[in-house]
Formats: sequence, C-alpha cells, structure tokens
Amino acid sequence: MKHAALLWLAGLCLLAATSTPAQLAPPQPLVRALTLRINGQPVKADTSSSRFFLSPDRTLTLNVVRADDPDGEGLTILIDRFPLKTGTYSFQEILSGRNRDASYRFGTTAAYSKSCADNPGSVTVTAINGERHWLAGSFRCTVCESGRGGKRLTIEGTFRYPVESN
Repeated sequence: MKHAALLWLAGLCLLAATSTPAQLAPPQPLVRALTLRINGQPVKADTSSSRFFLSPDRTLTLNVVRADDPDGEGLTILIDRFPLKTGTYSFQEILSGRNRDASYRFGTTAAYSKSCADNPGSVTVTAINGERHWLAGSFRCTVCESGRGGKRLTIEGTFRYPVESN
C-alpha cells in the first residue's frame, strides 16, 4: 500500500511537471520579422508599410519597404501561381508560363531583374502557417538599374510575415 501511494504521488508529480501553463496557454502572437540587405549592407525595413499579398489567382507579391522611405515602393517580388507550399521559387521561369521577377525603387533609382543579363533570384519559403496566414523564409535577387550605366544591386533578406489576401 505504501508503494502504491508513492507511485501514485510520483505519477501526479510527473503529470504536473508535463502539464505546464505554457502548454495550456493559447499560442503566442507571431511577431513580424523582416531583414533587408543591399549589396551586403543592412538597410532597415519598415514592417508597418511592407506588405505580403496573395491574390485570388495565387500571385504572391512581397513588397519590402525601406524604413527611410516608408511611402516609397522599395523591393517588389512577384511569384505567379504560388502553390502554397514550402520550397524555393526561382525567377525567370518564362518557359513554364510563370512570372517570377523583382523590381526595386528608391528615390530616383529604378532597377529590375529583367534589366540584367544574368539575374539570379529566388524566394525560399521555409514555413507556412495557413491557419494564421503567415510565411517564413528568405529572398535573394539581382536587379539592374534601368538606363545608361546602371548599377547592379543584389538584394537579400529574411522574413516571418503575415500574408494578406482577398
């Protein structure tokens, strides 16, 4: 009887230790995280002005706005026919009928991935939370300034961000 009581008490302690309030609490709110680097230099992103949007035809648009230009266009990346799955989505898949490219505007600078002869770019989605409408992953693209003597810019970053939709 003494052993049974000790076993019961040990089981109760084990149950209390595994049923912590953190497990019973509702999930914590996801915090927006967005990084941006241009030619390796960090640039602060504006998390309140930046938007990720999924249209009814499944075009995913990532619009990353610079903190020093919250009304500007910043970086826009389009992924046509986004399948709502994790994976890497590379740019310029024109032969497959997909439109994946990038554009960047800041002040008088306008640059496009299609303006570069060599324009590697991709978005890697590492996590999707469909219930809460969030994506996590990274992006990297090369864009070239339009016009004569345009500069080549490599833009990259990471995200954990909400996705808006219609």
